Amino acid sequence: VLSSLLAGLSLRVSMAKRRQAYIVEYQRARYALDSALKYALATVPRQRFELSERQYLPDFSDLFVMNQQQYEAFVLAWAETATDEQIEQVLKPEALGSQTAQLSSAEMLSQLSSIFGLGADDANVPGTLPAGRSQTQSPAYAPDADDGDDYFLDPDDIEVPGPYGPPWPHVIEPIELTIGTARVVMTIEDENAKMPLAWTITNQQAVNKEAEVVLSMFGDWMAMSPDQVELLKIQLEQIHEHKAFQLNPSAILLPRQQQRRQTAAERAAQRAEDRRAGRLTTSRTAIRRRQAQQETASPTHRPAVAHAADFAKLFHSSLLDRDLLARPVDHTAMQNVSPLKYLSLWGSQRVNINTAPRHVLEAALAFGGGDPVDLAERIIRHRQHTPFQSIDDLKQAFYSDRMEIERAGDYLTTRSNLFLIRVVAQSGNARASAAAAVIKEGTDVEKLVVLYDR
Repeated sequence: VLSSLLAGLSLRVSMAKRRQAYIVEYQRARYALDSALKYALATVPRQRFELSERQYLPDFSDLFVMNQQQYEAFVLAWAETATDEQIEQVLKPEALGSQTAQLSSAEMLSQLSSIFGLGADDANVPGTLPAGRSQTQSPAYAPDADDGDDYFLDPDDIEVPGPYGPPWPHVIEPIELTIGTARVVMTIEDENAKMPLAWTITNQQAVNKEAEVVLSMFGDWMAMSPDQVELLKIQLEQIHEHKAFQLNPSAILLPRQQQRRQTAAERAAQRAEDRRAGRLTTSRTAIRRRQAQQETASPTHRPAVAHAADFAKLFHSSLLDRDLLARPVDHTAMQNVSPLKYLSLWGSQRVNINTAPRHVLEAALAFGGGDPVDLAERIIRHRQHTPFQSIDDLKQAFYSDRMEIERAGDYLTTRSNLFLIRVVAQSGNARASAAAAVIKEGTDVEKLVVLYDR
């Protein structure tokens, strides 16, 4: 009995110590999180998120819809015409080892060939598999333009750049910091490159049909079952009862606050305060003064950007099952991909035609009628060498589709202004994370909402 009591007491003491240690580590992680978030919000106004040059690099537009074999064929087709410098731009740092910076282009490619067991005298036929490799393990083949030697590239060693340089949807490379004992990672994502979920709860009857088509298209892309799509529709209908999406929303008018009638005790306290301050104490004068103060201080409207904050709070509430949207899909070669990655839950209205992947671009163009698949293909080919500067520029480039572009114009943009800042802090076994949505117009940044993960 004594042994059992001692074992139970020791276990409880150990659990209490672990809880106390976790609380301490969580406080450290939360402190680092808050500090990093303040740093990010303070530095975002000085950041310039510009599109990178991607004309001769592999394009990110179709990565999601590719399986492993299609991805390997995609890398193979690009690598056959790529130069050494272009291949160096897309290789992951870990694929080159720790001495990548000290190696020349020829030395780097030679080292890469030795990693895959290839000698300089190996005779390989372009497009064929080397001996001992299966179809699922086949690397991409590319000829060396300098000396004629052949080398192979593993598709898993290539990191396809996004429109800003880092992988889509990031606009900058992840920033890693150490604050105290916590390791902090900050990322910034382009929310205008994702499909706004608010489209599906529009208040315009004329576009409800297109909105249903867009939601069905998205469910097909994400391989969602009919039951999952139906459940998502039910949840969106519940959100629609609270707030409906509208194009180009105006400021939110608020009713003027009514003056509450004061009690006798409050009136006595107000008169005493007036006497101490040397103010006029007549009741009629005091009432007129308080009424004038209330009329001038009462807010009458909220800015238009408050609509986005409202939708962000609704989509992150219990009304929407985000766990359903966060489940990874298995029909693509991309790892850890879920529908949530391609959805904007932060109240965005427009899709950036320069930064959106193909399926998101097709969803936006579906509101214009016509053939969104063909138009999206031509937009992707055009933006690879010349990004669009305005919607008028898009109309001039594809004049035959001018009417379709005009109808979808309210859903399109060429410059992103809604960005999502994600911060994750880890200290010991404790983890804290937060996300902040901001509107950025040049150096002017307005914080919409900050949500902490529980």
